[in-house]
Amino acid sequence: MPSVAFETREQSHELNELVFAALEHPQFTKKAEDQINSFTRQKVREEGFWRLIMPQQEITNAELDRQIMTDKPCKIIDKEPGSPAAVSLPFATLPTNTYIRGQRYLVTFCRIATPRFYKDVDELRTWNMDIRQVLSDNSIRDMLAEEDSKFIAGVNAALIGADTPTYWSGVVQWETIHGGISRDTMAEARKIMPGTMAHLEPNSLLINNVTVNEWLKFGRDEIGGDLSEELFIRGWTQTQILNTRAIVTIKTDLVPNDSIFWFGDPKFIGKSYVLTPTTMYIHRVGPMLEFFSYETIGGTIGFTAALARSDFA
Repeated sequence: MPSVAFETREQSHELNELVFAALEHPQFTKKAEDQINSFTRQKVREEGFWRLIMPQQEITNAELDRQIMTDKPCKIIDKEPGSPAAVSLPFATLPTNTYIRGQRYLVTFCRIATPRFYKDVDELRTWNMDIRQVLSDNSIRDMLAEEDSKFIAGVNAALIGADTPTYWSGVVQWETIHGGISRDTMAEARKIMPGTMAHLEPNSLLINNVTVNEWLKFGRDEIGGDLSEELFIRGWTQTQILNTRAIVTIKTDLVPNDSIFWFGDPKFIGKSYVLTPTTMYIHRVGPMLEFFSYETIGGTIGFTAALARSDFA
């Protein structure tokens, strides 16, 4: 969960005074905005899991592509062209011709924003708590949750449904595995992604903080050595399992209990861009202070073979 580190009461009050003083002078409104943005960006402890799975790249206006049917910003991405297998030929012959064809996909952008918050500026004079908790922490957390929600919705749509073959691979990439979570069933789940024609290996997995406790049940006969004792005493502190990076989330509404999402290397999944980074807008009308956060981002899953999901029953 993203959170903001708190300083002492004196430091928090000093920041509040800085913001209030800047708001007293309209020409210095940008200064107050910059101060809040700098603190917000440096103190967020955890990002959404979408950004960990598909790291964002900055994109400029010059890199955007125009579309006939919309004025919205878009970016066209080329896919690696396919090629037939090599063949053996007798001497004095040439191979058959193959015309090169490549596919493309579109990355569209959207704006994510928080509600507009209002506060009487005179009520800021006596605050001793960190004003960033109100201005940034909650709003940033909500925006990251919206990003993750859109990402998981796209993943589930690409995988069609439980125990249903996907359109591209023709095999099941969202599989129900019976027997609960054990070393055997985890190994079976990891085989889903390499089982497609692309033969990709999982690079990361996504599991919620409730289901991850099932791994604590692994005994010495399943994981061996002192690791079983360490898990029992300290809980799950590892960063990898089955040579796959483990990402644990508290968003059980997006990642259900007894489910694990598997992802290939980011370069196989698709593209993720940020056009406008997270920005705090601040405006004063008379004694009332108005503020909200917004960002413009875009991302598209370009290759469904880099996705898999396992539900344990």
